[in-house]
Amino acid sequence: MIVLETSRLILRHLKIADADFILSLLNTKGFLDNVGDRGVRDVLQAETYLLDGPLASYAQNGFGLYLVELKESGQSIGLSGLVKRPRFDSPDLGYAFLPEYWGKGYAIESAQAVLLHCQTLGLKQVLGIVSLDNEASISVLEKLGMSYKETIVWEEDDSKVLIYGIAIDS
Repeated sequence: MIVLETSRLILRHLKIADADFILSLLNTKGFLDNVGDRGVRDVLQAETYLLDGPLASYAQNGFGLYLVELKESGQSIGLSGLVKRPRFDSPDLGYAFLPEYWGKGYAIESAQAVLLHCQTLGLKQVLGIVSLDNEASISVLEKLGMSYKETIVWEEDDSKVLIYGIAIDS
């Protein structure tokens, strides 16, 4: 199901058939370094990741991470969307792209569409969570209008992360 469209991109619900793409994306150096190791090493684990993550989130929250495709070719290039974590009252913006699509404005373009969609979802605030040394992602969050809120210790690996936030106008 297509959720959002921009001039260059389509954002749609992930499905089990996207497991090969998820396996590739989750094992790129950029994903492992900046998002974390999700322990996905084969297609079956990718299917489980989809079922327990994005697909469950669509059912529970009415939103989740979406597959980002190039409108012109239908090529899958990344993920962009919202993640609801128990630790936070507000969802956070998540995005990750295959390295060959970095630096082309796709993160900002897809994230802007997601933030606009937040109005439809009735959300009041969205967070951005980023590691201290991920300058590219910090730049994306700031270009989206997000403001630094605090630095916290991330429970998954005891690293420090920056929390950004933006109020959603309704």
